[in-house]
Amino acid sequence: MPAADVVVIGAGLAGLSCAVELAERGASVFVAAKGMAATHWAHGGLDVAAPPGARSAAAGIALLARQPEHPYARLADDVAPAVAAHLDRLASAGLPHVGALADPLVSMPTAVGTHRPAAILPLAQAAARDEWGDIGLLHVGFERYRDAWPAYAARNALRRPFPGAPARIAAVEVSLPGLRDLHNLNALTLARSFDQPAWRARALRAIAAARPPGRWRLALPAVLGLVDHAAAFAEAAALLDGPPIELVSVPPSVPGLRLWEALRSRLLALGGRLQWGFPIVGVERDGDQITAVRTEGASRAFRLVGDAFVLATGGIAGGGLRAAPDGSIAERVFGLPVSAPPREAWFADDALAAQPIEAAGILTDEALHPVGGPRNVHVIGSALAGMRYLDERCGDGVALASAHRAARLLGRAGAAASVREEGVA
Repeated sequence: MPAADVVVIGAGLAGLSCAVELAERGASVFVAAKGMAATHWAHGGLDVAAPPGARSAAAGIALLARQPEHPYARLADDVAPAVAAHLDRLASAGLPHVGALADPLVSMPTAVGTHRPAAILPLAQAAARDEWGDIGLLHVGFERYRDAWPAYAARNALRRPFPGAPARIAAVEVSLPGLRDLHNLNALTLARSFDQPAWRARALRAIAAARPPGRWRLALPAVLGLVDHAAAFAEAAALLDGPPIELVSVPPSVPGLRLWEALRSRLLALGGRLQWGFPIVGVERDGDQITAVRTEGASRAFRLVGDAFVLATGGIAGGGLRAAPDGSIAERVFGLPVSAPPREAWFADDALAAQPIEAAGILTDEALHPVGGPRNVHVIGSALAGMRYLDERCGDGVALASAHRAARLLGRAGAAASVREEGVA
């Protein structure tokens, strides 16, 4: 029967990064995930830390680490090596990034005309880091593609210019070749079209022809190829007089899918296994230890028996925690204790402010064992308590740092190779 050292539950940035590092350290790993991860709707960049007042991600980490309840209070020293390893993995998969933790945070334009702080960006978004000077920002949309809103984005950006914004902001809609008869023109359809060299060349020529006179940096929907992204981006940079900026709008996120596929491929190449699309349906215990989990399969259930389990199922937004009308919040796999504000304090009066419910999660010790929970479980990612990742923009950094900490500790402890996959009725 197949054997593994560690069972990782969840296949988002935290879960896959932890599984890959464990495999890199020589462990055999089985990843079980119930469905799509946050990578499939995130912007594909790297939000490490950008709380109000921080001028760099490194400064943001230091600010957040001063909060005793924040994950960075325990994980700050893990961020730099975790981020470096992550960027190396992506670069080797053809997804290079630009920027560093010590670099100043810059204002990255968004698909709705607002801006977000960023320091480390995929190459296809990194032109936003450059100074604008006399270069204008041109929001580009595609005819019949309803998930990009160039005129709306340009209007919003002109009304509320971000720090260092270009003086000229405009919008244009382009008719791309051969798409008029498609009934469902979405991001994946376009990305797969840009994977085709002949069609890509025609599409890029149409975009270049629609550009108004003057110097412009083009903001395109984030659809420049799914599997042949490097070639698509290089051709776009050559034909559009400089690298464009990919802007992610509604899910699915093509940059997020590229990231997920890079980590998945790395895990499989190292001998790891991934079962995706089936939830955990049962847990077996022996005292304060988890001995096995059961997950559904296509034709039978699987029993995964192990010495070590890594919980990477996400928080409230990711579905790892579920809130009930009575004000209780439950962790959905192991039933771990959840730290959360009382029901009446879940939400702030200002809908656009940081929401207290964001900080709900699992309290852990330095080894990421859940306080009051099983001792052979490590909790990583946005399931951890104490952060407001939307306001602090720290979710990716916490995911990577906690994944690195868990993999390092499990490697040091030498998790026993005793996880077995067994079919059960």
